[in-house]
Amino acid sequence: MQIPELFETILEFILSPIFLFAVVMIIVVVAVRYGTRSKSSSGVPVLKQMRRMATEIDKGKTISEPSVKSRQDIITQKFNSQMKAIGLEPATESGYIPVSYTPLARFLKERGVQDDTVSAILAGLMEEENETDVRAIITAASETPGVDLTGAELAKAQDLAVSEWTNVRRSRSV
Repeated sequence: MQIPELFETILEFILSPIFLFAVVMIIVVVAVRYGTRSKSSSGVPVLKQMRRMATEIDKGKTISEPSVKSRQDIITQKFNSQMKAIGLEPATESGYIPVSYTPLARFLKERGVQDDTVSAILAGLMEEENETDVRAIITAASETPGVDLTGAELAKAQDLAVSEWTNVRRSRSV
């Protein structure tokens, strides 16, 4: 075989549909493999912090504290991003997202009850089956530290709780 015939045979092979199909399939397989390749764990910030802390321990150095966001910061950040996504500007004066705007929540907040306690009371109310149990939750909550409800304030809180419980039950049944 001579050189021109050899080049012609190679050219025919390269231009054949089977060869072109094989090349395209190889490119597709490589692209899919590259696209689905899992990222290395070294890119995860938590693991980097843990490795750095382990290295500091091994070397006998003082351990640097990892950066951690509080639960409230994460919730606030998510709330703000969702507000901005729908075109609203969230209020930034208070520094937190209010637990609720219900009359009972406002009443308890005005008396200095903490947000987590208010949310726990509201969650407990919705699980009750009758008015007596709703009143009992408010009575029990008034006996916890940080909740100073006595006399008329306790009765008002119970009435607000019953009213809210009734409204929620009515709205769920509709």
